[in-house]
Amino acid sequence: MGRQGRVGAQREATLDRGHYVGEANFTPEHLHSMSFQVLQLHAMRPRRVLEVGVGNGFVSTFLRQAGIEVVTADINPALGADLCAPLGQLPALLAGESFDVVSCCEVLEHIPFEQFGAQLDALRALAPRAFLSLPGHFPWLGLAGRLGIHNRFVDVALGLRIPCRRRLTDGHYWEIASHWRTRRGALEAAMRERWGAVDSGVFPMHRYHYYFRCGGGARA
Repeated sequence: MGRQGRVGAQREATLDRGHYVGEANFTPEHLHSMSFQVLQLHAMRPRRVLEVGVGNGFVSTFLRQAGIEVVTADINPALGADLCAPLGQLPALLAGESFDVVSCCEVLEHIPFEQFGAQLDALRALAPRAFLSLPGHFPWLGLAGRLGIHNRFVDVALGLRIPCRRRLTDGHYWEIASHWRTRRGALEAAMRERWGAVDSGVFPMHRYHYYFRCGGGARA
């Protein structure tokens, strides 16, 4: 699908922990992404969550402090997840375990798109509901922020997508709309084949990231 930088499971499994906690992570956009994940997962009211792709541990730590049981899994042993294994192996490793929600944020784009359907099948086998996030390919130009009076706020964003084909971010095999097969509508259709309903949108203050809330039974 072209234009990749350095990709592959070996790269992801050997990244230094500093990749997840270094200076590049201390930006308002990156911190917003993690807090938005916490907000969305909390709104799903789970008692037990499986987080695939632990990253720097921000999300799992916060949820655990809030009284939610979280099991973490990652392909990188340096990140200290509860399970060190690729996504495709998790259903067998966690056979007999029960989760309310599986979270998989900024993970699937690191796996060749030809495996996308199989990865969704693995996620669906792990929990009846899922919260996913994926990066968008087209740059966004505009203004994003919060409009408020005293302590009441609403998210606002004014802008547009710039239709230019840029090089994929290092580690990404694909991104939303980087190829006709990876357009958002096609991804949602694939998700609806596994879950009955999919609600999607863009992170309010980090419009590079799209989210997908999946739930309900599989379509007949």
